[in-house]
Amino acid sequence: METPPQIETPPDETAPGESGPRFSRAVLALTAAATLAVAPVATAAVGPAGSGASAHSSPVYVLAQAAHDIGHNDWAFQGGVAGRVAWVVSYVALWLSWLLIALWIRWRVKRAGLDRADSRRRLWIKTLIAAWATEGVAGSLTLGAGLYTDWNSSTLGPAVLRASDLCSPWLSFAAVLLVVGLAEHRALAVRAAVLYAALLAIILMVPLPGPDAVKVLVLAAAVAVPALLDSGGSAEPGRERRPDPGSEPGPVTPPAAAAG
Repeated sequence: METPPQIETPPDETAPGESGPRFSRAVLALTAAATLAVAPVATAAVGPAGSGASAHSSPVYVLAQAAHDIGHNDWAFQGGVAGRVAWVVSYVALWLSWLLIALWIRWRVKRAGLDRADSRRRLWIKTLIAAWATEGVAGSLTLGAGLYTDWNSSTLGPAVLRASDLCSPWLSFAAVLLVVGLAEHRALAVRAAVLYAALLAIILMVPLPGPDAVKVLVLAAAVAVPALLDSGGSAEPGRERRPDPGSEPGPVTPPAAAAG
């Protein structure tokens, strides 16, 4: 009897018996694309250390304007007015982007016709919560640091603002990668999430030499390479699927037996 031919699983689908399409490779690619897209405006969009557009600079300046105390703690106002629009746009743009991505995941899962008891039906809401919660915490901590330094003349002010530079909305990409990678048991996506978050922290906290665009390109490479390496199919790399039972060929009669 001939061995039935094996059919490779398409890159964005899974084998029979598995729980629908996978999204880790798509999220890796989206993260790389979004990071690459802002490379030309890296200073305003990401705010690397030493660029004068760090996370705390614009919010602190706006709070100081509202309190009519410009001139108090001048070291806090390095960003001035120029960066405040970019700071708000970054949060809003990523907020809307994650909404669209979550709805796309929901559409794909619904299209796959998964059983209602399947946990993957809730992946879209987990993605949205992870992204929005990360942005909410980052924004709140940044504004909280600004309020603290504006209302308090403590010597800890500079250190608090410096620490708040870690509170970037771009951490939402690492959070979503982590959620999707854990949900799909994709170790590559989980490692990429950790690497992306670590490199982002270095870029935000350490004033490295070189153009800001190059720093962001390195950050994008941290997820672009795993996206290329990710098989994108089943949770077990290299797994193949067999054709449906009805399509399997029957036993082949040996030529000698047929002649007899």
